[in-house]
This record gives sequence, C-alpha cells and structure tokens, in this order.
Amino acid sequence: MFVGKEIGQASATDIACLSFCMGAFLGFLHGYIVYEAENLPVAGYLQVVKTLMPAMEAALADLCEKIKTKDYGNTQASLETWAVAPRELIAWCEKHRVNHTFADPQLRLIERAAKAGKGQSDFAYLYEVLKQGAD
Repeated sequence: MFVGKEIGQASATDIACLSFCMGAFLGFLHGYIVYEAENLPVAGYLQVVKTLMPAMEAALADLCEKIKTKDYGNTQASLETWAVAPRELIAWCEKHRVNHTFADPQLRLIERAAKAGKGQSDFAYLYEVLKQGAD
C-alpha cells in the first residue's frame, strides 16, 4: 500500500497501524479468555466481534471528527461511563486470576481525565490525555 512520498510517512503509518492492531488484538484475546472461562462457545466469539465492526468503523470516524474539531462535550457516553469497562474487566480478571495489565492503563487514562475535570467529556478527549505524555 502506497502511503505517500514524504520521508518518514511509511514509518509513521506503520507505527500508527501497529498501535491500532496491538490494541485490537489484545482486546480480542482478553475477550476470548472471558468466553473460554465462562464456558461460552469460543467459536461464536469471532462472530460477535465481526458484528461490531460496522459500528466500530463509524465510531472511529466519529472520534476523528471530534479530535479534528476539539468537540469533546457532545457525547453518547462520558468518560465516567466508559470507566466502568476497565473497572469491570479488572474485577473479572482478578476473580478469574487473569492478567489485567491491558486494562490498567485504560482506567488510569480515564481517571487522569476525570481528575482534570473532564469526566463528562467524550472518549475522544483521551487523545488530549495521550498527547500530554507520561507522568
């Protein structure tokens, strides 16, 4: 796939895509572990994930638009609402003795935004938190 003529564009595209894929793959693996541990048919898990793809594509387009316009106030689910997901995953992992180091930084990022008074902001606000760098 040709990504452009600029020096470094291919490298930047590569690292950006790897970031996206690593997050998606780790999330998929965690979900697979949940299905397996709860004695659900793991063959059906992939089908469940596939049904999410059109909604995910639309959500990614929405994230891009919100980041471009810096409009983090108009949201269907605030960061405080999103915080439930990593908390629940961490609790589930602890109960089932599963590694939860994938969910820990998710929760920390959301908590960092909430501490800055942005708990009612859209998920896209995490872009701003990520750009601030490490503590």
